[in-house]
Amino acid sequence: MMSNQSNPLRTPKRLIFLLVLMALVVTNIFVLPKTLNIPSQQQANNQAANNEINGNTALPPTPRRRPKLADGCYHVFIDAGANIGMHTRFLLEPSLYPKAWIARKFFVAHFGPEVLRDNRDFCIFAFEPNPIHIARHEEMRSAYSAMGWRYHFFAAGVGDKHDGRLTFYDIGDELGFTTIPKRSCIENKCPQHQVSVYRLSDWVEREVHGRKVPSQGYGGKGYVSGPRVVMKMDIEMGEWLVIPDLITSGALCHIDAIMGEFHLKAQWYLYPATFPNPGGNGRDWTLHNY
Repeated sequence: MMSNQSNPLRTPKRLIFLLVLMALVVTNIFVLPKTLNIPSQQQANNQAANNEINGNTALPPTPRRRPKLADGCYHVFIDAGANIGMHTRFLLEPSLYPKAWIARKFFVAHFGPEVLRDNRDFCIFAFEPNPIHIARHEEMRSAYSAMGWRYHFFAAGVGDKHDGRLTFYDIGDELGFTTIPKRSCIENKCPQHQVSVYRLSDWVEREVHGRKVPSQGYGGKGYVSGPRVVMKMDIEMGEWLVIPDLITSGALCHIDAIMGEFHLKAQWYLYPATFPNPGGNGRDWTLHNY
C-alpha cells in the first residue's frame, strides 16, 4: 500500500544542496574578489579617470613594420641606368680601373679611402631595363654573392610617374636604349621593348629611407663618418624628369650625393613638364625650356 507521506531521506538532501549553493554565492561575491585582487566596478571607473588625468591613456597598437630591401646595409649605392654595371665595379674593385678617376674620386669623397673600405658594408641596387644586359648582371650578382657582397639587380627602368611599364626604343646610336625616340628612329621603326619601371622617388622612400642601419661598419676605423646613400644616374634624358620629381617629392633629402650624365638636348623633347606642388597645396611646378 502506497503512503502519501514524503520520504524523510529527501529533505536533508535538499537542505545540503541549498547550503552548498549559498556558500558558492557568498564566495563569489565577498571572498574571491579580495583573494584575486579583482577591482570593483567603482574601482575600475576611478582608475580610468586617474589614467585620463595623468595622461596614461592606452596608446593604439603600433602597426607592424614592413621589411625594407636596404635593411642591414651600412652604405647604399643606387645605380640608376647601370648599363653593364661598370660603376659598381669602380666602387667594389677600384684597383682594376686606374683610369676611372672621376668615379673613384667621387666614391672616395663619400665612402672614404679605398684602402679602408670593406665591401661588406655596401648594398648595391642596380636598375637597367636593357634586356641585352640581364645575363651580365645576373653573373655579377652570383659572383659577388659568393664573396659575401650584396648586389641587387632590377631588370627595370626608373621614372617620375607611378610604377608600371614603359616603351623603350633601341635607337642604335650612342644613347642605345631610351624612352624618347628620335625622328630617325620613328621613321625607321626602331625595335621597341616593354619594360618595367619604378618611380624612383617612391622606391627610395619604400626601400631605403628609414632602413635598419648596423651600429658599426666593417671598414677601418674612421674611414667615413656615418652611413651614406649615394646614387649614380645615367638614364638617357630621363634625368630631366626624375631629378625634379626627387626634389618635389622630398626623396632627394634621403640621398647624400648624386653623380651622373646629363643629356643637354633632352629638354627640347621633354619640357614643359609639370610636377605636383611638394606641399600639397598651391600651384604645381612647371619647368620650361627657354
